[in-house]
Amino acid sequence: MTLLLLALACSPKTVSPPAALGGPERTPEEVTGLPAELVVEGALADRVSTEGADLVIHYAGEHAGSMETCGCPKRPRGSLPRLAAYRNAAIAAWPDTPHLLVHGGNFMANDMGLDGELRADAPVQNAWMLKGLEAAGFDAVNVAYPDLPGLIRLQEFPDQVVSANIVAMEGALPLPRTRIVSVGNLTVGITGVTANGITFLPTPQYRVADPVENGVQALKEMADTADVLVLLVFEATDAVEQILAQVPQMDLVVVETRMFRDFTPPMQRGGAIVTRSHFQTQRLGELRLAVGEDGISVVRDRKIDMDPEVPDDPALMSLLLEARGELEVIQAELFGTP
Repeated sequence: MTLLLLALACSPKTVSPPAALGGPERTPEEVTGLPAELVVEGALADRVSTEGADLVIHYAGEHAGSMETCGCPKRPRGSLPRLAAYRNAAIAAWPDTPHLLVHGGNFMANDMGLDGELRADAPVQNAWMLKGLEAAGFDAVNVAYPDLPGLIRLQEFPDQVVSANIVAMEGALPLPRTRIVSVGNLTVGITGVTANGITFLPTPQYRVADPVENGVQALKEMADTADVLVLLVFEATDAVEQILAQVPQMDLVVVETRMFRDFTPPMQRGGAIVTRSHFQTQRLGELRLAVGEDGISVVRDRKIDMDPEVPDDPALMSLLLEARGELEVIQAELFGTP
């Protein structure tokens, strides 16, 4: 009986979305369950949505310098090649729909070596990761505090990186506070904030400022320009409610990234929609929105498993294999040949 239960627990299955959240301590106005879908099986073509939308936001997070899968022994999920394959299929199915791809943060490796410096393979991982993010078509990448040890070693920053509350000290390269992206007939303004966490490696070149004050300021800077605003939040969960309280009328999408593994529907907070990325992008998020004169609304928020049934995009897989080959040489020198 025990073996049968374990087999059933591990088998892939389609899961219905949970009931709308709420309860005596929270009113429906404070917490609203919106249309959501979890996709855990099926061929690539069968996973692509059949519902139209005015804007589709694909959201990811927490790759930590790796384009690979999670490495789980059973049904490994994640990887940039699978992410790219799904996104390309979604765009092919809806070519006239604007698509946006964003990253919530923690995209760089920051492992420390025995000498107290960034481990020798980390800069190589980060260089390949930046190539992977560009090849996958990311429109914006939030800089989180774990990214700073790798970021300070770059001579220039990719166009996609953004942060409203990481402040450069004298002599350091400043990070863009906002990004304005045109997709189809829509203009989307994007910014990001991070909590102030601790890394093994000090980064005195940058200071993590208040996410609330700086997040609100960045959103207001873009409000008159953008049709839709996107706020990427890394671990600063407590700041989200405070930010939303100061911008209640904005057409805003908030993507939270914080090692989330549970499947929950998006939430409505005034004019804002709040959703969460899945840890290591083992599930790719897909927020399908209606955009009208009265604001934005959720058509459906989808989480799609990036499992072995999702094929690898050939171009991204070629990049991954190049990266793997170079890293294996360096890691063999560091740790010995297995």
